[in-house]
Amino acid sequence: MPGDASPWDPNAWEKHIQRALKLRYAQPVGTYQHIAAESGGDYGLEGFAVDGTAYQCYACQTWTDSAFLLKKQKTKMTADIGKLIRNESELLKILGDIRIGIWNFVLPFWNNKELLIHANKKAEEVRRRDPQHVTKDFRISVITGEEFAMEIRALANQDIYQFDVKDIPDSVSDVAKWFDDNKGLEMAENLTRKSTVIAQGKPERMRQRFLNQMVKDYIGGQVVLGRLELELPEVYENVIRRKTFREDELEAECLTNTSVPGEFFNATLSAYKSTLRSVSGISPNAADVLAREAVSDWLLRCPLEFE
Repeated sequence: MPGDASPWDPNAWEKHIQRALKLRYAQPVGTYQHIAAESGGDYGLEGFAVDGTAYQCYACQTWTDSAFLLKKQKTKMTADIGKLIRNESELLKILGDIRIGIWNFVLPFWNNKELLIHANKKAEEVRRRDPQHVTKDFRISVITGEEFAMEIRALANQDIYQFDVKDIPDSVSDVAKWFDDNKGLEMAENLTRKSTVIAQGKPERMRQRFLNQMVKDYIGGQVVLGRLELELPEVYENVIRRKTFREDELEAECLTNTSVPGEFFNATLSAYKSTLRSVSGISPNAADVLAREAVSDWLLRCPLEFE
């Protein structure tokens, strides 16, 4: 389905897309105009380019199913196209001699073709009214952040945009399935053995909680790594390079380490969190998730070893 279903705050979504638009239309300066909504509203568009392409952002919050999401998106489109029609005289003053040919409805995610049918109906409604500030062939498009992949990658490299983690599956069943799938295999045995060493002197329930948390960190972190690779491949490569470099260092450190296993584990995790927080293009929250993934992976595969 188009876009990413991760939740977005509406204001954060608009700010995110405005940054991408300003980069897309950076040359020559003045090619794109952002319309501030603070004074009198945005009149159904939040920005436009000199080529007649207009943009309106919307991020639906707390939707629970596709039907609810579709209803909210259709309602928002109807309301904004209504503003676009009603505010013809004001928009003529703002647009000057520019005429809107495409009105892009920019969403984080959509998943029902009925939204496209609704868009065509609203576009036809605008053409029938024949307002002066749109072209005769006016149309509406539904797009997502995927349309701005190059701009978002460029912003991430400048650390203006940061990849974040908004939702990670946290399922007991996923952990149980992982143990079932890996029963008797080396990775599961490594983790069980090391959890006993790290939790030495602690109650069995605490050892089991630690073991389960490492599996959760590994499973969730792998999902986040996959998202990062798709969205920001250059940032992903940077993270992987640092992980590989730190892994090589760990194998040597484990041979000379004299710390208590639990202390060494905590120090390794804390230091690697700091390392990843310096990477441009990822949020501190994402850096922590990726650090936990790395440490759990090292436990499973044995670059992080205890004697």
